This record gives sequence, C-alpha cells and structure tokens, in this order.
Amino acid sequence: MMRLGLAFITVLFPVLGLTCESVNREQCKQRFAALVNYRTEAITNAFGDLLGTLPTELDVKFVPTKELAASDGKETYDADHHTLIFPRRMLSAKVPNPIRAAAYYWPFYENEQYRTAFPVVETIDQLIWTAYLQEAAKRRGLSWPHKDCKSSDLGERLPCEMLVEGINEHLKEVRTPIFNTNRLDMIWPEDFGSFRRRLWNKGDQLYLDVQRYGGILLIGPLIDQFGVPRALAYVAQTPFHVEDNNMRLSAQRYQERARKVLD
Repeated sequence: MMRLGLAFITVLFPVLGLTCESVNREQCKQRFAALVNYRTEAITNAFGDLLGTLPTELDVKFVPTKELAASDGKETYDADHHTLIFPRRMLSAKVPNPIRAAAYYWPFYENEQYRTAFPVVETIDQLIWTAYLQEAAKRRGLSWPHKDCKSSDLGERLPCEMLVEGINEHLKEVRTPIFNTNRLDMIWPEDFGSFRRRLWNKGDQLYLDVQRYGGILLIGPLIDQFGVPRALAYVAQTPFHVEDNNMRLSAQRYQERARKVLD
C-alpha cells in the first residue's frame, strides 16, 4: 500500500468544507459525483489498478431513503447497472473544500479531525470497495459479504465476519492495532467447539476479539504478499470456514490455498 509523502500530503487536506443548499440541488449532485470520482482516483493511486474488476465508469444515483429499505436506508451498490446508490439526504453532507484534495487516500484516515469533519468520504470509500468486492465475488457466482455473514449460527457467522473486519482494518487504519500476536490460542481458537460454548452472543468480547484480530491476521499476510487488489479479489471469491473444529489450522490452510492460487 502506497503511503509515501503522507506528512506532506496531509497538510493539503482541508479542514473547512462545503455544504449544499437545497436550492442548488443539481449543483449538489455534480459536486457529490466529483467527490466520488476523486475518491476512486485516490483508491487507484494508493493501491494500484483494481484488476479491471471495478467497472470503468460508476454511475451515481440518489433516491429517497424509503427506496433503500433492503439496505436499512443506507447506501448500496447496484451491480446490474454499475451504480452507486445513495440516500438523497447525503446531498447535504459537508464535503472537502477544495474537493480535489480528496484525490489523496491516506491523509483522510491519518487525521481523526478529517474523518470527523467529513464522514461522507469514508462512506463513499466503503461503497466503492463494496462495489469492487461484489464484482469480484460475482465472477464466481457469489455475493459479498458472503451469505454466512447473515447466519444465525455464530460458528458460521464469525469466520465470515473475520474476512469483512480484516479487510476494513487494512483499508482504513494507517497503523495496525497493537495486540499480542503470539496468543493465537485466543485469536484463532484451536478448540472451536469449546470457544463457541463460552460465547453468550456476537457482542461478547471474546467473539469481537476473534472477529477483529483474527481477521487482521488472516488477511494481513495476503495483502502484504500480493497487494490489496489481488488479495481482496481472492477473499471475495473464497469464503472462510472453520474446518476440523480448529480455527488456527483453518486459517493457515486458507492462507496456503490463497498463496497457491495467487503465486
């Protein structure tokens, strides 16, 4: 991941922003679409070409929140029409000024002040990455996130969520969180059945630690070795499951299979 010149570029990212007025609705749409284009450019500059997986042109559409019931009123990606769909309310979100400053990816995530001032930038990034992952998964007849992420069975849901969390961490955090990577017995439980019996629900801290830190360790080596586009495409096309009641062994197998495919 390219983060060169971060200290210099950071000073270019604005603190002030612009908000749209209701009387300039078309201008607001144009400004928002420009922001999407700049963030797409930022992602490409930071991580390289997205393997031709992401459509060359992504349309941007705004709809009433009620039309997004399937996604709980949140933004979504229409893969059939290569369209990023946002709730109309987002047109009033504050955007960077000048907008072209958004063409730099990491400065936004480096400075918490920027993330707080312009949450719309992170929302756009998330949807662009979702589009990439969905397009990659679709090539293998899958969906993203994988279907097990909606499972009521925590044993099926957790491995799926590890992939999602691992990706999010590597795309949004400049520094990897500090944790004891030697405690694989806790991060990747070898007796997964015993681990499941100790869980109360998916909000249990044991669950959250495996979800986050287990995901970081699962995805990180693949990104380091093969880069973000190739690693993410593989993950989108390859669900992760616990085999033989051993998450550590399953994670190592997952990485070994990925290396054989990606080498």
